Amino acid sequence: MTTTYVAAMMDAESGGNQNYTFEAADDLFGKPAHDIVSAFMTSVTVGGARPLHLSYELNSVIKKRQQQVVMATGVLVFGHGEIPFLLMISPANRGGAEK
Repeated sequence: MTTTYVAAMMDAESGGNQNYTFEAADDLFGKPAHDIVSAFMTSVTVGGARPLHLSYELNSVIKKRQQQVVMATGVLVFGHGEIPFLLMISPANRGGAEK
């Protein structure tokens, strides 16, 4: 079974941000934070096309289990350089999250 997750990514080059939704395993938040970021990165598409292969490097990643959120910083790596990013990922329905 899968669950819908949401991600908000801000790039430091332009200051722009983008919100994404993606499907992943129900137990995604039972996995290490790096695996959660990887699941998001492998799901990124442009215009509904097949997923892009994004090269990236993580500088930090933290999972807050009770709040059901992963926060990450890193860089997207392109042939012409790198773009720093901030990323937050959580289940679309966090009804079970404790406050």
